[in-house]
Amino acid sequence: MKAQLALRPYQVDSVEGLRNLIRQGVRNMILSVPTGGGKTVIASHLMAECHGKAGRRAVFVADRIALIEQTSETFDRYGIPHGVMQGGHWRCKPWERIQIASAQTIAKRGWPDADLIIVDECHAVHTTVAERIAGRDTIVIGLTATPMTKGLGKHYDGIVTVITSNQLIDAGFLTPFRIYAASEPDMTGAKVTAGEWTDNEAAERSMPIIGDCVEEYLRHGRGKKFIAFGCNVAHCEEMQRQFAAAGVNCDMYTYRTGDEARTALVEEFRKPDSAIRGLISVSALSKGFDVSDVEVIIMARPLKSSLAEHIQILGRGLRIHPGKTECIVLDHSGNCIRFWDEMHEFLECGVSELDMGAKKPPKKAPTIEREPTKCPNCAHVHKPMPMCPSCGNVYKTPGTAVQHVEGSLHELNGKPVKQGPTAEQKREFYAQLRHIARDRGYKDGWAANKFKEKFKEWPDANDVPPVEPSAAVLNWVRSRAIAFAKGKRA
Repeated sequence: MKAQLALRPYQVDSVEGLRNLIRQGVRNMILSVPTGGGKTVIASHLMAECHGKAGRRAVFVADRIALIEQTSETFDRYGIPHGVMQGGHWRCKPWERIQIASAQTIAKRGWPDADLIIVDECHAVHTTVAERIAGRDTIVIGLTATPMTKGLGKHYDGIVTVITSNQLIDAGFLTPFRIYAASEPDMTGAKVTAGEWTDNEAAERSMPIIGDCVEEYLRHGRGKKFIAFGCNVAHCEEMQRQFAAAGVNCDMYTYRTGDEARTALVEEFRKPDSAIRGLISVSALSKGFDVSDVEVIIMARPLKSSLAEHIQILGRGLRIHPGKTECIVLDHSGNCIRFWDEMHEFLECGVSELDMGAKKPPKKAPTIEREPTKCPNCAHVHKPMPMCPSCGNVYKTPGTAVQHVEGSLHELNGKPVKQGPTAEQKREFYAQLRHIARDRGYKDGWAANKFKEKFKEWPDANDVPPVEPSAAVLNWVRSRAIAFAKGKRA
């Protein structure tokens, strides 16, 4: 039965943002939506609109062949006629005006005629795609949750970011997460290639702590579905062996897993009562993979600089599912500490500008201190605050930086909390709210009420002159509207 294609408010705003860029003459643009925010649903809406216009054609470019079936199923759910460009595929229907293809297949067979090209996971720039869109003669929409690839701005000329991960968590469209920092490999002096530790050396240093991965899953995961990320196939195989020895049934999902085996494996894993409790992968599961009842992410692959890969891995566990209250992240890689500031900055603010590939000036010190603190009384690791949220221990001195205890896990709060804003910051925020109220024709009390909702107090003065709102303030106001609408429906 055909499902109704109804967009959430922020998805409607995303589509309108794309239309605004098109009106401005932009042809290559990116839509940035957090993992689990419904990028494929938005793409389905755009494809349905294209199909509804006589003679218009479109192609959806998947990052990998393995993701074609997932996209085709979504199009079927919404009743969108389409074909699949893939040798021997039962759905090979070249006459259909909507086509789904992988970048690899297009590289071999060539591009179909299209008035609209949607590129999934566009942060992974394929040469075939880059060459096709360079002429900017077709509307091209790239989809990604992590648009921070170096030089991405050379291929795309605009970006639409309507909502961030934290706003989706606040609105109930993503699941909150809890991080436990664990034993991690010592990567001091490890060989680096193209800015990342080599897979083989990372695997060699990570092998000795696989037992901790299993032990802490048994302690914190308690039989919940999980995805684990290893360094290379040998590392993944050893993880699988040790999980099996502990009575946990899990399977491998790597480049060695054939297409038919992958399809069957995912179908089984999707079942609520699946005997497979976990999938183990290097990177094949870090993009596009969608199984919403995964409740545990095991990070056993240390990353030196790839924040985007880290965010993609984290996102595999943030989709909402009936009965799911949180995602547990077991970090045996050190990545959550390594990317702590950058991770929380991205989850809070998203990306509003594309990287042009130029050398950037040194980053300014963050205005918000987010370095985790370890309680000396109970070893709970948390965001900076005057007292431990776990045992209530009041600190005599500011919290110390996180310390690792080999073989054991210590909790990090997944959601960042900012330090108390200054009076000037509050005044600035209120000035921006007044500007929004004026532009939207709201009564004077609207800005004051929103200020109280944000800071739990009324503004000191009402004569603050309006100031043009920042993207962050606009996003906050939008998230409150989404939360209100969702509460009203409930």
